[in-house]
Amino acid sequence: MAPIQPSADAAHDGPHRRGVRFFAVISVVALTAVIGSRALASHLSINVTQSLPPGLYWLSPTRQPARGSLVTFPPPASVRELITARRYLPPSVLLLKRVVAVAGDVVCIVGNRYSANGIPLDVIAAADHAGRPLPRPFPFCGVVPPGVVFVAGHGPSSLDSRYFGPVPLSTLTVAVPLWTSS
Repeated sequence: MAPIQPSADAAHDGPHRRGVRFFAVISVVALTAVIGSRALASHLSINVTQSLPPGLYWLSPTRQPARGSLVTFPPPASVRELITARRYLPPSVLLLKRVVAVAGDVVCIVGNRYSANGIPLDVIAAADHAGRPLPRPFPFCGVVPPGVVFVAGHGPSSLDSRYFGPVPLSTLTVAVPLWTSS
């Protein structure tokens, strides 16, 4: 019986080739982990403000916001500069608020009161916690039109619809609490 001869390819399968294969496998695993962590991170939001319970929230972009939903959205242009200048939040952080009124509901922002469907939500502060003036209240008393909602946080100085008005539905992402401090 003739001895088995190694093939020409096997003769070239030395440590260098095994190293290249090992590097390729590790690269694929690392890339998969990075893509997976980015996908996971794109569904998480951290709230560090007191306008709603601080904690970790799961973002669910396929869910439709409804009255009572927690939502994230970019700060409206009318308050974006104020938020950045006063360092309320880092520039890329989304606001987290509760939807308090949807199309067909009645909202009144009059004087220093903010109400939805006749239920008082909160007073409207003239200054923030550091005594700095806040924007004038958004002038509105009427039926919420289609395509927008009014949002609110906790506390009279929460930067929400009482200061910047209705928020387009198209900018909202539903947020579900995963872990909060309260």
